[in-house]
Amino acid sequence: MADIIKDLTNYRISGIEKAEIEYYKQLTRTLDKIEAQIVSLVDTSLPRTAGQLIDLQSAVAIRPKIKAILDKEYLPFADRVVRKGFGEQAKRVERQFKTIGLIPPEFQELTKGDLTLVKNLKQQYYTQFKDVSNKFTRVLSDKVYQNTLVGTEFTVLEKELRESINGIYATSSDPAVNRLVDYVKNNKDNPALKSKVDDAIKILQTKYASTRVGENMKRYAGQILNDSLRDFDATLNLNKAKDAGLTYVKYYGDVIPTTRSLCRNMIGGVYDRSGKGIYTIDDITRIWNSNSWSGKKAGTPMVNRGGYNCRHQFSYVNPDWYEEDGEQSNILKERTPIIKKEKGINVSSFTNPILFSNIRSVPIKESKARINKTIQAGSADARYGRNADGSFKNRFRGGAKYGDKLTVGGASEKELTVVSVLLDELNDLAIKYNIPKLRGVRISKSKAYNMAMGDGVLYIEKDYLKRQVARSEAKVTGNAVSTWKYGDDIAKRPRGSSQYYKDNLDVTRNVMYHEFGHHVHQMKYVTATYKDKLRRIRGDRGFTPEVEEKIKKILQEERKKLPFNKPLQIGNTEYGDTNGTEWFAEQFAVYSMGKLDSIHPAFIKLIKEIEDEVGR
Repeated sequence: MADIIKDLTNYRISGIEKAEIEYYKQLTRTLDKIEAQIVSLVDTSLPRTAGQLIDLQSAVAIRPKIKAILDKEYLPFADRVVRKGFGEQAKRVERQFKTIGLIPPEFQELTKGDLTLVKNLKQQYYTQFKDVSNKFTRVLSDKVYQNTLVGTEFTVLEKELRESINGIYATSSDPAVNRLVDYVKNNKDNPALKSKVDDAIKILQTKYASTRVGENMKRYAGQILNDSLRDFDATLNLNKAKDAGLTYVKYYGDVIPTTRSLCRNMIGGVYDRSGKGIYTIDDITRIWNSNSWSGKKAGTPMVNRGGYNCRHQFSYVNPDWYEEDGEQSNILKERTPIIKKEKGINVSSFTNPILFSNIRSVPIKESKARINKTIQAGSADARYGRNADGSFKNRFRGGAKYGDKLTVGGASEKELTVVSVLLDELNDLAIKYNIPKLRGVRISKSKAYNMAMGDGVLYIEKDYLKRQVARSEAKVTGNAVSTWKYGDDIAKRPRGSSQYYKDNLDVTRNVMYHEFGHHVHQMKYVTATYKDKLRRIRGDRGFTPEVEEKIKKILQEERKKLPFNKPLQIGNTEYGDTNGTEWFAEQFAVYSMGKLDSIHPAFIKLIKEIEDEVGR
């Protein structure tokens, strides 16, 4: 049964998380512009002899020019965060209370008092953003003056200025450093790539002597961005709860390796006296204050959190909404789960894949827009390569005809919703393996395949999709799940990798991951220049991508280990014996879904090589 309070909490918090990601990207672009402009300013404004700075008067005069750059580039970013970001989150808080609806009507919408609070919070946090601008006007100006005073070389000052703005993400004259910096910038918020990002940072810190400069503008502004969005949400949520007479809360959170024992105990019900999983605000305050470390800063735990990656959230409730065993009463069961057409639904990712029961049908128009967004991003990727007339260079016959478009093929709302949701997981895989997103999706009738892949176009057989979604809705399970693992009798392998899964959405996901495995070996390391080797002759593919060359070598080595004329059977499925690329795709699908005990060691070695080549 859906937990309406939890659903609404997730809806509200997912809005913050999406806003954080978007505004952090904007902050990165803003600081990159500031870095470039300030370095250019000092380069053109400071006289030097034999590379050394010499003119203190010029160094002093540069301060108002630095301030002008920060005012022009950074303050508009801060204004967008507090105006648009705070405004959109205020609407989410309001929708939450309206959806519950079990409070006085006058408090279900934002009141005059709420609007005044919103205005004051906007001013408060804009001031904090502005303080960062003022602080780094001083920091950067002082560095210019101090380096000029001692007559250092301009290159020393340039490095200090860049690091004071962007820290480890500062631009460098070394292209190898810049490649790593770009990789970290582009992937630091992707959980699936955390280990690779850490490796890139380690290389920057050791091999290239880049450091995490404590006094850098990105660190300060990024922290305020994170705190301001979450503190604003918590403060407004608390204020509305007080007005509505809600003095009890439910605690929600998940566990990660750094989760404190306090939060683990909250999730485990150690402090739950009511037996309903609810607490008074006084209970929460007492529990927090009884611990040696109760938050990152002083104040009420209803607003302040444990740290940058704190996972705990409070939702305000009435104890009458719950039965004695903590289950929702009928009064909550009757609530509409989530506001229709909100972006917080159907969220899925490679690291946290959605369950079928959590997928909610949305209008075909919405799913088409979601899928087309991916197609547009893929089509814009230069790695696909284009001809002089702007058309794509295709390795396979369907790419030219079906690329750059979505063919719905009569799919229902639910069927197209499922495709759009699983496509988000493929987007995560595209980022993980540093390859282009897909540039086409075609749902149509076919006797040749359930799904297929080529030139960044995913082909889906419409009846297969219809059948799988219908089976998922009916909660029909598949055939007996294979438990075969590497080292077992080769004759007992399943026919295909989908037979490792019982849940029908997982079966569909496995087939889609299999096709994306083909996309990996077709596009990894392939550039627009590489694609120039393509020849427009039917049946002539022009070149073999690097991963496919490696697959061929693996199979050749494995062949050498076998007696003459014995069939090569080294995959985790019978279908994987078809050829090298099917061997790769079958194991890629199962590997990506976490069943590692059936994977051949040669595949593990190959996929780790691909994953370990950071940024390539």
